[in-house]
Amino acid sequence: MVVLVVHAHPDPDSLGAALARAAVEGLRDAGRQVELVDLYADRFDPRMTADERRAYESDAPILDPTVQRYAELLGRADTVVFVYPTWWFGMPAILKGFLDRVFVEGVAFRLDPRTRKVRPGLTHVRRLVGITTYGSPRAYVRFFGDPGRRTVARTIRPMCGVRCRVRWFGLHAVDTATAEERQAFIDRVRREVAR
Repeated sequence: MVVLVVHAHPDPDSLGAALARAAVEGLRDAGRQVELVDLYADRFDPRMTADERRAYESDAPILDPTVQRYAELLGRADTVVFVYPTWWFGMPAILKGFLDRVFVEGVAFRLDPRTRKVRPGLTHVRRLVGITTYGSPRAYVRFFGDPGRRTVARTIRPMCGVRCRVRWFGLHAVDTATAEERQAFIDRVRREVAR
C-alpha cells in the first residue's frame, strides 16, 4: 500500500508547497511509498461535467482519464494526506472538485442495491491526514466550525470504516506568523508524518 498525498495550492513557492514537500520527505524517510498528486501542476479541472453527473450513479461514473488515474491511486492507498490552504474557512475549489469527481460510487462508497444506503468503499484506508494553514486565529476557526477539517473527519472518514484514524496539523494566523514559526511548522509536519 502507498500513501497518497493530495496537494492543492497554485504557487509552487508557497508555504503550502513547502508543507507538501515536507510531508513527502518525512514519509519517504520513514520508508513509505508515496504518490503525490499536485492538482494545480496537473491542471486538474474541478468542474464536474453534465456527462459525469449523468454517469454519477452508473456502473462507470468516471469518464476522465485523469480522474481515473487519481481513483486508481486512491484504491492503492492505505493513507491519504490532504495538504491545502484554508480559504474562506474551507478547502480550495480545486480540492472540493477533486472530492466531487474522484470520491464517487464504486470508489469511495457503494450503494446497497436494495436499501440504497451508503456503504464504505475505502475500507483499505487506515489513516487520513490534514495539513493546512489558516489566515484566522484558532478561536475564529473553531467558531466557524473548521469546515475543511469536518469534511475530512465527518464525511470522508466514514467512507473508510471504523478503524480509520484522522490526524490534523494546522498553522493558525499564518498571515502574521514569523518565518521561524512557519519553519517550525514545516519541521513538525516532516517529523510527525514520519511516525
